[in-house]
Amino acid sequence: MCLLSVVPGQDKIIAGIAQRGLWQTTDGGVTWTPLGQGAGSDAIINRPSEIAYDPKDPNVFWESGIYNSAGVYHTTNAGRTFQHLGKARHNDAVSVDFSDPQRRTFLAGGHEQSRTVWKSVDGGQNWTNIGTTLPEGSKFSSNPLLLDASTYLVNASGWGKGTGGVFRTTNGGTAWTSVSALEANGTPLRATDGSIYWPLMYDRGVIRSTDQGQTWTQVCDSGVLKGSRIIELPDGRLAATAGKNIKVSAD
Repeated sequence: MCLLSVVPGQDKIIAGIAQRGLWQTTDGGVTWTPLGQGAGSDAIINRPSEIAYDPKDPNVFWESGIYNSAGVYHTTNAGRTFQHLGKARHNDAVSVDFSDPQRRTFLAGGHEQSRTVWKSVDGGQNWTNIGTTLPEGSKFSSNPLLLDASTYLVNASGWGKGTGGVFRTTNGGTAWTSVSALEANGTPLRATDGSIYWPLMYDRGVIRSTDQGQTWTQVCDSGVLKGSRIIELPDGRLAATAGKNIKVSAD
């Protein structure tokens, strides 16, 4: 198992298993049912890395994954059937422009690839790499975050040499500006109050932005969280795993 995802507003958990697709449970994990079993569904055999739920309807979601098959899949019926989107492959993350009612613009990050941010403006049928405009020598651009149709963030992090940090564009990827030298890593959280939280590489803490990624402040010290993804609980608190524990923040 390489992914666990709670479906917003539902008593349901989806698990992603490499080469075995997505499975769901509605009884706390006692039983699991495979998704994608409907007639005509494309088979998900990648290693699932992320699920992005439509805030208007969590039965509509997008899956990204690495290796073995297509990199981005879409369902409109709670996972009964999936459709792979274009030729995007080997993707650590998918981010959707939810400000557009038609959900036409997507970003997908390349797995362990520098200057690789795939963009689609036609619902995922065609993709263009806008990461080529990132600075030469920047690290892996694995986890883009789409804020609106023209404003995006992307991290630069990973093993090896190169420039790390966070980059921002306001013109759809034509040009990028460095907004933090701190090496963000993994999936950022865009909280309901508009704040953005991003863990740092090698468990060095968490950075936070309250102005759509223009400026960043470190809000969590090194070693507090151990390679964890941050989630927002229904009451607005933040939660993350830390070794064998779960830590929660209300501030």
